[in-house]
Amino acid sequence: MPGKEAFIALELKMKRILVIRTGDREYAEELAKSFNKNEDSFFETLVFTDQTAYNDYIKGNQIDVLLCDEELISECDCNRNIKLICRLSEVSYAGEITDTEPAIFKYQSSEIIMEEILARFRIAIQPDLSVSKVTTADKKICCICSPIGGSYSSTFSLALAKYYSLKGKTLFISFDPFFVLPGTEKDPKGKDLTDVIFYLNGMQSYLTDFISNLTIKNGNLECINGVSHWFDLYDMSPKNMHDLLDSVCKSNCYEYFVFDVGIIGAASMEIFLISEKIFVTVKNTPLGLRKLKEWKRQLKFCGRDDLLDRITEINVPEEENLKGEYDYEMLLMGKMRRFIEGIANF
Repeated sequence: MPGKEAFIALELKMKRILVIRTGDREYAEELAKSFNKNEDSFFETLVFTDQTAYNDYIKGNQIDVLLCDEELISECDCNRNIKLICRLSEVSYAGEITDTEPAIFKYQSSEIIMEEILARFRIAIQPDLSVSKVTTADKKICCICSPIGGSYSSTFSLALAKYYSLKGKTLFISFDPFFVLPGTEKDPKGKDLTDVIFYLNGMQSYLTDFISNLTIKNGNLECINGVSHWFDLYDMSPKNMHDLLDSVCKSNCYEYFVFDVGIIGAASMEIFLISEKIFVTVKNTPLGLRKLKEWKRQLKFCGRDDLLDRITEINVPEEENLKGEYDYEMLLMGKMRRFIEGIANF
C-alpha cells in the first residue's frame, strides 16, 4: 500500500506546481499560504529556502513556475524541468520584462503577484504558431459548444446551419467524433474530417476544392462529418486548424460557417477566436450550471476573457421529431425553427 508521501505526490500532480525559492522563509510561507488557500488556484505552491532540498526536489519533478529571489537564480539549475522562471525583485521597476527572466516586485499583494504570474505563464505555454490571423472579412461565422452532455449541441448546430443555408451558401463542419449526419453511416473508409486532417498534414494547396469534393450537399448546405475516430482530433494541431479555417474563409464558396466544436482542446481555440457568435448549449440543472461555471473559469485562465462577450447561453428546446432518425427537412420544424429565428441573426 502506498505511503503518505506517495499520496501527497499524486495529489500534487492534479495541479501545476509553483515553487518559491527564497532565503526569506517568513515571506515565502505567508505568500504560499495565500496562494494555496484560494480554491480556484491552478497551482500548488511549494517553498524551498534550502538549496540542497531544492536540488533534490527538481531532480525528479517538473516545476511549472519558479518564483526565485534575484540573487539565488544563479544557484538554481534553471535548465531542468521548469516551464517559467520569474525573478522576485526588491525594486519597484520589477514589472518590466528583461532579456532573461521576467521580474515581479516582491512587496505587493499576493493577488497582484499571482495575476502577473498567470499572465506570463499563459504566454509561456501558448503554442507559437507564427502564423497570420485568419482572414474572415465579410464572413458570418459561429460555433456551438457545450461542457454539458445531452444538451443537443450537435443537433442544434446542424439545424442552425440549415437555417443559414436558406439565406446563403453555408459550410457545416462537425468536430464531434460521435455525431453522424442524417442519412449517413460512419465508415472509416468514408469521406469525413479525417481526410481533411491528413490532407492538411501533407499539403494545403487546393484545400477548398478538396473539401468541396468530400462534403455532403443539401441545397445551399455543405456538411463534413466528424472524424473516423476520436484520436484523429487529438492529432489535429492548432496550426492544422488555423490552416483549415484560413483556407475556407478566404474562399468565395461560402457566406456562412457553422462549426460544431465537439471536443474542446488546443485546436478548438482557433475556432473560438474567429467566431462572431459562440453558442453554448446548457441545461438548467445544478450539475449543468456548475459545469458551465467551471468552463468559464478555465476560459478565463486561458486569458480569453474577451470571448465571454461573444457567448450566448442557450437552452435548446427538445424537439420530438429530432430524437430519432431525421432528415435535413425536419431540422427546422416546430419549436426548433422558432427558437433559431429568435437568436440566429448576425
